[in-house]
Amino acid sequence: MFNIIVCVKQVPSTETKFKIDTQTSLVDLKEIEWVINPYDEYALEEALRIKEKYGGKVIAISVGEGRVKTALKTALAMGVDEVFHIKDEDRLLDSQTSAYLTYQFINKKNINFDLILCGIKGIDYDQGVFPISLATLLKIPFVTTATKIELDSENKKVKVSSELENGTEILETSLPCLITCQKGLNEPRYPSLRLMMQASKKPIPTLEAKEFPDLPKFNFQINRMFLPPARKAGKILEGEPQEIVKELVRLLCEEAKVL
Repeated sequence: MFNIIVCVKQVPSTETKFKIDTQTSLVDLKEIEWVINPYDEYALEEALRIKEKYGGKVIAISVGEGRVKTALKTALAMGVDEVFHIKDEDRLLDSQTSAYLTYQFINKKNINFDLILCGIKGIDYDQGVFPISLATLLKIPFVTTATKIELDSENKKVKVSSELENGTEILETSLPCLITCQKGLNEPRYPSLRLMMQASKKPIPTLEAKEFPDLPKFNFQINRMFLPPARKAGKILEGEPQEIVKELVRLLCEEAKVL
């Protein structure tokens, strides 16, 4: 049996069209569709598969504003046994603070675990800081970019495969440990409407971030967000090959000024 913690983050959907609030110079959150971080879905699926094979329990933890409860309800619908919400209404909560809150929560609840699974990174800030920060605080081994996880229940070890540019890297370490998951590890399940409806009625245990003492300040601050400048429209050149080449050279010299 393996007891597994999955750390879940809620992020904007990739289909979101971002707008900047002129008053705050930050992203306007009013019309954003929020979803589970796609990489965290691989972590959830892998945890559930391990539970189905070996037995045990899967716990999902999420740090953030009140809206993250919808992500935790999705995790419940997928088959997670327990979920916990660490509530912090700071919309600019940084990864290190989130990791510290999760670390404090695990200690406060005295949660015994064999494995922690996280997505390799969040698709919002694309940093990948949270997993290694949490593993460091817990003082446990850390293995990243898993595309295959093989558990040895008898010897309490795990073998993790990662796809590299020129082959596969295989690492073995003892449990407990933290592993980050990426695309290729599995195909996440999608819960039925019935399961989603059942999960929507379940209460989500919540702890306020202020309940944790000595919350450190990591001096992370976002001063301004802005959209990239619009790109100029491209040009399609037509005609004979020699004419196209001649015109292309002219454009590169006179307009693009790269030659």
